Amino acid sequence: MSWAFLYLAVAAALYGSIASLAKPQLTTIHPILLSSSIYLIIGIVLTILIKLTSRSTKINKSELKYIFIISLFGAVLGPILYFYGLMLTSASLAAILINIEFIFSILLAIIILKERLNKRGVLGILLIFTGLIIVNLNYNDFNIFNNNTLLGNILVVIASLFWAVDNNLSNIILKKGVSISKIIQLKSLIGGTISFCICLIFAIPLGGNINQVPFLIMLSLGGFAGSLYLFLRGMKKIGTIKSVMIFSTSTIFGIIFALIFLKESSKDVYTLLLSSIFVIGEIYFISKEEK
Repeated sequence: MSWAFLYLAVAAALYGSIASLAKPQLTTIHPILLSSSIYLIIGIVLTILIKLTSRSTKINKSELKYIFIISLFGAVLGPILYFYGLMLTSASLAAILINIEFIFSILLAIIILKERLNKRGVLGILLIFTGLIIVNLNYNDFNIFNNNTLLGNILVVIASLFWAVDNNLSNIILKKGVSISKIIQLKSLIGGTISFCICLIFAIPLGGNINQVPFLIMLSLGGFAGSLYLFLRGMKKIGTIKSVMIFSTSTIFGIIFALIFLKESSKDVYTLLLSSIFVIGEIYFISKEEK
């Protein structure tokens, strides 16, 4: 069971890097084109790997229906709205707001999947929210009513809801026996293609800079594909609620990355450390609950 927590911790770090990697790219790449590029890169690379390893699996019509819905919510609407929102707000603030995805995911898991928590699990939730409150205290940029920032934050929140739906539907498909790599492959190809068609329909410029290619690859295979793969592996073992609770540590990683690479935050290191202690405590209680 310890491997599941390691998967989710690494996934959180990779996911936390998304805002810092994507923010600079949005100055020259349209949000819809960026979304399309990311998911097409993932889909093409996974298709090649699956062909080389001969691990392709067949899926039925019912599973394909779920995957199409996941693609629409998680690889089209979610990322497009997130990137539009990221253009209007800071990467560090987006990293904080994206935590609403975890709240939505937990609520949907309780309502749809009928998952439940015992007292340790509830204590874990309280600890992580305490940590997130601490990390938001005295945050200089946390002004959700500042000009266009409000619209950007709303878009990030809506994107979080779409990704929460994606998380729970993905868990349903995993329980049906569909492989993680197949889910990500089809989701990425379908989502990337739909976004690319939107670019063509609305005559969105298909431009960019050759120097952005390494960042797009890191964003695609690390921030999105890598984090999603490890998240799904962890979720398959310990369920949606516990997985999203651990995965929510991505906020701390996101703020740290924004501080180091984008110089956005003046967040005190000791505040981050104190918040991290609460988050580590949350992981401990969840792991004890599993035993």
